[in-house]
Amino acid sequence: MATSEILSLLVEFVNKNSNVADVQWDRRMSPRLLFNPYSEKYEERKITAHYFLLAASILDDTVVRYPENARMLLVYLHEAFGNSLFEIKKPHIFEEEIVKADFYHDLGPNKKAASEILASVNLFIRTQAERNLLSYAQKFSKPKNFLENLTQNIPALSGPHKDRVWIYMRWMVRQQPDLQIYDHLLPADLYVPLTKENTNVAASLGLIPTATPSLWNDEASAAYARQKITDFAKRLFPKDPAKVDYPFFLLGRWLKQKKLNRYTLKTALDFLERMQKITGQPQAYYQKMSRYKSGWEKKTALTLLRMHIPFGYETISFPLSDEVYTPDFILEKRLQGRKIILEPHFEMTKKQARKYALFKRIYGHQFLLILLLKNDLIPMYHQRKILTDDVCDDVWPIEFIHLLAEKIRRGTYGQ
Repeated sequence: MATSEILSLLVEFVNKNSNVADVQWDRRMSPRLLFNPYSEKYEERKITAHYFLLAASILDDTVVRYPENARMLLVYLHEAFGNSLFEIKKPHIFEEEIVKADFYHDLGPNKKAASEILASVNLFIRTQAERNLLSYAQKFSKPKNFLENLTQNIPALSGPHKDRVWIYMRWMVRQQPDLQIYDHLLPADLYVPLTKENTNVAASLGLIPTATPSLWNDEASAAYARQKITDFAKRLFPKDPAKVDYPFFLLGRWLKQKKLNRYTLKTALDFLERMQKITGQPQAYYQKMSRYKSGWEKKTALTLLRMHIPFGYETISFPLSDEVYTPDFILEKRLQGRKIILEPHFEMTKKQARKYALFKRIYGHQFLLILLLKNDLIPMYHQRKILTDDVCDDVWPIEFIHLLAEKIRRGTYGQ
């Protein structure tokens, strides 16, 4: 069981990081939603309830690969169909539009299932909920009862996929930064969704024996693990156990591919606390964002996406002595415990070089900085002493970013 010191750190971490909007509607991200999910208007609340059940239903690595892609896909379809999006019950109509998307190949290997899933959700809302989830939800006094009804009526949300519904319930029941659409249901009755990130935290705490994918293969084992995590969260936050969901998601991403125990958990909590004090913001980074300032950045992003290397784009700023530095790409991949930063540049000045050198001096123990520059300009930067040994950890020709990405993906970079 967790020690009192770790529990204290964990409670502090949750309290500091539970006020961040979910990736599905975070206004800092693009593409922007076509409606206001926080609207108090009844008709817009109906849209919010329906729209995010569609979003939750496709939150599967094999379908969209990353949660950020679910947002991108739903916005794309909403732009294409308008509010007719909510009336489509024939999968082929969705499929014919989805295949046109320029991000189609960035979706998961089972991407074709998205059309069937979305159509089945719409069919349920039309035939069972009579086009009004707000009214339909009133039949249920607890989120669990509503969840059981949804899993019985929508096959894509049944069995090992029911945690998509717990995610949906968290969005719909909790107050801001969640949406509290079903305000007759109580946050105290929510369960903590059994996600990969949450199980990383739970295994580190000793609540469950493993965080391996086999956990979801047996419904009884998954139910036991979900209950253990929720019981733990209720001891910390009796009236709002799902408060831990986003902070655990954040923490669980940092624990990915590490040995899961109390020591690594405390190390992660200590580091994230130091970084938050320095930067003044949560250490969130997303796996897919869509607005790049230059062709070099777009080239880098597309290469990482094709190689299936998770990354965040301009997601955190680091204070330096008299300015801030916002890295372009922070990868989930680590080299000897350090996260990899890729910084593409068409041209580089001495001022920029000094900024990178200062960043490396302050944060170099946690981040490995690789500059991506035009191959024919690299010798000139060395000759003019713009590129000196203290500026970065490595320089790579941007023309050969695919070779670098392949080495990173295979784990052979630096060997």
